Amino acid sequence: MKYALAVLPLIAMLVLGSGFAFAENYEIKIPSGASDENYPYFWSQKDTGVTTGIITVFPGDSVTWSNADTAFHTITSIDPTGEQTPAPDDENGLFDSGFFTAGKSYTHQFNDLGDFYYYCTLHPWMNGVVHVVLDPGSVKSIDRIASGYSDDGLGFEVKYFLDAYLSPTVDVDPTEKTLTFVLTGESNNDSITLTLPKELIDNPTTVWVDGDMVDFESDSSISKDTATQLVIPIDQQSREIKIMGSNVIPEFGGIVMLILTISILSIIIFSKKINLLTLR
Repeated sequence: MKYALAVLPLIAMLVLGSGFAFAENYEIKIPSGASDENYPYFWSQKDTGVTTGIITVFPGDSVTWSNADTAFHTITSIDPTGEQTPAPDDENGLFDSGFFTAGKSYTHQFNDLGDFYYYCTLHPWMNGVVHVVLDPGSVKSIDRIASGYSDDGLGFEVKYFLDAYLSPTVDVDPTEKTLTFVLTGESNNDSITLTLPKELIDNPTTVWVDGDMVDFESDSSISKDTATQLVIPIDQQSREIKIMGSNVIPEFGGIVMLILTISILSIIIFSKKINLLTLR
């Protein structure tokens, strides 16, 4: 017992000193058919179903790519190129799985902060990125957005992933087809992840951060194709995020139209009663 008690402080020092006491492993599956360039998607994150090959983790976390395809694949690090199909010249040697076949997997631990891009050398259209951030925060949500426009009067819920908070008041502009979110404090993250119901905003096409148009990552297959996930770059000074879509919830939702129709009918009936009384 004395020896066990003496060892505990040493274990604590080792765990705390490593900085990875709560390191996790995330799994991205390579689905069957991914070797076909025309396949709908090439990755599938096990815990979320995200199919972009884009994932955000803590330092010390690991990512495991599991091959459920019948073909060989590789997970090879590259420099960001902005191209849909990277080339061997883009490889940077940070990590490389080599060829691994069906039923096999490759795991890499990410200890440093930054964005780590990767691709399959055999199928270069298969590529993604691992965002390693100091504090990705936690999943938060804003409820009852556009409650006056929704059929049930309860509005919509938007979930977001950040170490800071967004204002619960969201500006919904059906005319401009935009949603505007406001950060209430500084964030140490380099991006915010938003999950937007398609009933609230469909096909987000443009994003502005503090008035400047920014590039963003999008996945429209979230929650069985009922939501769109956006990853938007921000910095500590970012305050306003405006998102434009091809459609934002109509200016008059079903419940509003019902109330409006009842009001109009009431006016008509009241007017007729007045006319009848006048005739008498």
